[in-house]
Amino acid sequence: MFESALLASLPAQGGQGAGGQGGSEDANKPGYVNCTTCNHTGARECTACKSRKETFEASGAKFDSELPKCKSCSGSFQKDCSKCENPASEGPQKARIEALDAWLKKQQARVDELVAHECMHAESRWFFITFDLKPMMVDKKRLGSYELMHLYIKRMEDFRKLYQQTMEISDADVPDRCELYMWRDGRDQAIAAPKFTGMGSSGSGIKLMGASSVYSFLLDKRYVKDDEDLHRHMVHNVTHLLSAQLTPAQWIGQLGGGWLDAGLAHYFEFKLDEKCTTYCYQEVATQMDFKGGKWLVPIRKMVASDRKLTSFPTLCTKNTDGLDPREHALAFSYVHYLLEGDWESSKAKVEDGKGRGKALTRVLRILKQKKEAREALRDVYGWTGNSLEEKWKEWVLRTYPTR
Repeated sequence: MFESALLASLPAQGGQGAGGQGGSEDANKPGYVNCTTCNHTGARECTACKSRKETFEASGAKFDSELPKCKSCSGSFQKDCSKCENPASEGPQKARIEALDAWLKKQQARVDELVAHECMHAESRWFFITFDLKPMMVDKKRLGSYELMHLYIKRMEDFRKLYQQTMEISDADVPDRCELYMWRDGRDQAIAAPKFTGMGSSGSGIKLMGASSVYSFLLDKRYVKDDEDLHRHMVHNVTHLLSAQLTPAQWIGQLGGGWLDAGLAHYFEFKLDEKCTTYCYQEVATQMDFKGGKWLVPIRKMVASDRKLTSFPTLCTKNTDGLDPREHALAFSYVHYLLEGDWESSKAKVEDGKGRGKALTRVLRILKQKKEAREALRDVYGWTGNSLEEKWKEWVLRTYPTR
């Protein structure tokens, strides 16, 4: 597989001496050719790909489906010099072109032939993405589909790092790549979702969770109106993928761990702009009563009035698809407390701001062993479900805004 190191192996521009001739020191360098046309490197930068190259490299991607379309360089970003020959530059160029071509053919056979039309694809270290969305406004600037695809590759790579930092884990704890399929046409979703997730195609978002982590998504303007909503939506759902992928790979949302599964997903979308607007189940989304996604004030009112407040011992037994909108908010708030609250524990140690993520990761792993939340709380924090609830209520009333 072509690696980013191959980019570094391409000859750099420069090394030109006085009068356009290479100096004597340059003449002794590997790959030097005595040719002023190409500045003694055997190749020139492809000017036709300059903008595309900047977008590609800024995202950290390794491959994308648009690069091989360049008639000048076939995605290598370098044009052979017409005046000289230089095996030192031609070898890496050829290797890159061949790697891109092999990768593209694989994606065309896997995806394009399935949905019967050409799609855009990209791949980075930890994500593969098929991107079929239209151009969109991002921070008052309209980005084309190619730019958007690379923006979301970079955003997901950046988010993965944040997830690891927050949960205090390493690459070895989430060792597999995630696949993301983002569609604008319901027909494509209906075809692709069952193929890539093994699940039915009903709904706008279908996930396969575990060591193989896949999310196939149909953009529905009723719930995802703009780039901000889409960013939150993808962070929310990739959180589900990463949490299920975290070793040992298992989805806790069907093991009575819905509070932590949903709570983490809402927590990380909240960290973007203090809004929670994503629900994985359409029947919950249509019942949403926290307008605008601002949850802190309504949660505080729920705690202060103690009405319609599901107790933690009850909440922590439900699956993700069994949580109603208010319970989603409670789940978020419990995770918010466990990751940011000023709690003390007889077992879980927090020093210099570290330890909260490590403790919650232990809870996640205990739930994956099909043990109950009360066992996880006892083993990790030395708490009961009721004691956690009392600590959480005190923190919410003390720290959440009243309006």
